Amino acid sequence: MCRYLAGVELDSEAAKEGAPFFDQPVTGDLLDGISGPWKETFDVIVAGDILEHLPRPEVLLDSLKPLLKPGGVLLLSLPNVANVTVRLGLLFGRFTYAPRGILDRTHLRFFTRATGRTLLEESGFRVTSVDVTAMPLELALPALGRPPLAGLARATALAAARLWPTLFGYQFVYEAGLV
Repeated sequence: MCRYLAGVELDSEAAKEGAPFFDQPVTGDLLDGISGPWKETFDVIVAGDILEHLPRPEVLLDSLKPLLKPGGVLLLSLPNVANVTVRLGLLFGRFTYAPRGILDRTHLRFFTRATGRTLLEESGFRVTSVDVTAMPLELALPALGRPPLAGLARATALAAARLWPTLFGYQFVYEAGLV
């Protein structure tokens, strides 16, 4: 159970919608708001789908270090730019931004499993585990998200991601602590 939940959200509408779920929500720019009004350090900090939107993600990682308790955990997700869909696009001369996904228009930085680990380690974190998420095949082919194909499609995508994470992984989820 969570004793205290804090969050920073740039979009005021999203912040208003999420506010009831937080003890101390902050609306505003992440780098300005991260220092927040927090009275204590955190056991867990979740940075999901954030670093790829920043021109200098190491600045945010440096800002998180003093907020994490000794022995605390940083959970971080990064999209896998080496995913098969991006590789095939490059093979055919395409690097097309999209409204969402790995090549989201708002992504300023791109990561592989190795470069994500390097960023964390160079920022003073020790990676304790890396997990992979499956490609959401149903976004490209909606029929794969409906019965009877949904279960099989999800299981196949997850098996492929676990078998060859650098090719079929959609995102990498890092668990890290302070060095």
